[in-house]
Amino acid sequence: MRMSVSIQFLKMSGAGNDFIMIDNRNGEYTSLLGKQSIASLCRRGLSVGADGLIEIGSSPDDKYAFAMKYFNSDGGAAGMCGNGARCISRFAVELGIVKPGDEFSFKSDAGSHRGLVTGENEARVWMTEPVLHFLQKEIRLEKSIQIGFADTGVPHVIVFADSIEDGAFEKYAGTLRRHKEFGSQGTNVSWVKVLNDGSLIMRTYERGVEGETLACGTGAVASALIASKRFDTITLPVRIAVRSGLDLTVGKDSKGWWLQGEARIVYRAEMSF
Repeated sequence: MRMSVSIQFLKMSGAGNDFIMIDNRNGEYTSLLGKQSIASLCRRGLSVGADGLIEIGSSPDDKYAFAMKYFNSDGGAAGMCGNGARCISRFAVELGIVKPGDEFSFKSDAGSHRGLVTGENEARVWMTEPVLHFLQKEIRLEKSIQIGFADTGVPHVIVFADSIEDGAFEKYAGTLRRHKEFGSQGTNVSWVKVLNDGSLIMRTYERGVEGETLACGTGAVASALIASKRFDTITLPVRIAVRSGLDLTVGKDSKGWWLQGEARIVYRAEMSF
């Protein structure tokens, strides 16, 4: 008879992105967390359900408080997730690894980052230095679409539009995500509206989730980066409203580009499978 195995986890929300958070510093869950089992855990309606699963691991050296491993809901590993990084920063406080109000360094597959838990339900992370591929380029689908493209730990296409509710996002975002311009791995895609007050509204189609998510931290940084270079009305830090109805803030200082917003524990649980 097969013995059931239990995993303790936290469910967290980062401005609407939801994650299964697992403490795997001693490696006890590594053999259980293959691509298929992660996809199964993230499947909504039939399991926990989440945009992704995040492991906190032991630091590779003394420079870092911990290591972050991120998996999309399809079970595939991704280099970085901005909202996930803010959630793992809050998770590290919960585990006693770091203290609220103290800056710390951690490692992801995308590189080195700095984090700061700014409140009980809020955190800031400094991202790896973004790579701007181009500010504006025409892509021809059924019609011509002007896009910007940047890598903020993962690649992002940014489309600025007068409306993000006119059906164009639903019609074209999935096609752009797989466009040959972005290679075999494809890209995330965000539709962004610039408001008169200098803030942004954003909708994002995420690869690996293969649909719209309620927030996207790396997409918010890509949107702020490209918007600040294309529009005189955009100054940093900039507030970005995401699909959940919450806001993210993106800025830049001497330590680099940062992302701040909600990082909230929803519940603690144990799952047997």
